[in-house]
Amino acid sequence: MKLAHLAVGAFLLAPCAIANPISIDGGLTWNGWTSRGRSDQLGVLGSGTTTDVYEVFSTVFRFDNNSVSGSATGGGPTGGATGFGTGSFSAGAFANGNLILGIGVRRTSGSALSGFVPTVRFDLDNDSYRAATSVGGADGRTTFTQWSEFRDFTVQFEGAQGWRGSTLTMQAGNGTSNGGPNDQQWIVGGIGSGVSYDFPFRAFAQADSYQMFLDANAMNAIYGTGNPNPFGLNPNFTGIGNLTAGSTVGISLNGLGGNNVAFGMALTPIPEPGTGALGGVGMLVGVAGLVRRRLRRG
Repeated sequence: MKLAHLAVGAFLLAPCAIANPISIDGGLTWNGWTSRGRSDQLGVLGSGTTTDVYEVFSTVFRFDNNSVSGSATGGGPTGGATGFGTGSFSAGAFANGNLILGIGVRRTSGSALSGFVPTVRFDLDNDSYRAATSVGGADGRTTFTQWSEFRDFTVQFEGAQGWRGSTLTMQAGNGTSNGGPNDQQWIVGGIGSGVSYDFPFRAFAQADSYQMFLDANAMNAIYGTGNPNPFGLNPNFTGIGNLTAGSTVGISLNGLGGNNVAFGMALTPIPEPGTGALGGVGMLVGVAGLVRRRLRRG
């Protein structure tokens, strides 16, 4: 009996859940992230120069009181150092339980990050963007103008302006290689007051790395088909397609200089904190019961 109780007690007293398993520190660390490879590698490089080299990371998780550490620059409606705070035009974003997509870059060589404007292009049915078949090859597909489809979209961040969100662009037509006509519609920074830059996506940076986060729930609610012409800013903006948990989206990323990468990203959250540990508790309780029965028989 004592053996069984000690086994369960020791496990329950051990650390069994990490309150914040995703590193959100501008790229000082990458706990909870998956490396997609370097931008000069086969299967990653989509187009452009191999002079500007960076490693690409991705993650998907459910927001759970996540906070920013490491003195990272960025976040908030205006960039700077305001974390996941929201404003009038991003109400409901980064609430607990919301699905969050993260894409990160760690610079290896080439252009400096200062002043850079990263562009993340989303292909919602994962059939448009692709890496080149050889390093330096010309058959990669990365451009929004050419390869996007109806309701695909892009987001941009301004590195020179505290890593604030800059622009959201939807494809109201089709890219030129998908039948056209190319009809891109913008929701530009400066919503409302003209200086707010208030979007449901955030970026945080260090000197040679940055991490970008999009709230899928808020993007769907604020800019989806159920809310065409959000905030009355552009009547031709008729709604982006949904970012749906469990689906896979294609990503084309201009992460540094003139170097574009392409990869698919499954929108499957990593296990929520404590889920695996609770499963372990259940297993150990079962083992403890078996030990008790054997002790009684003995």
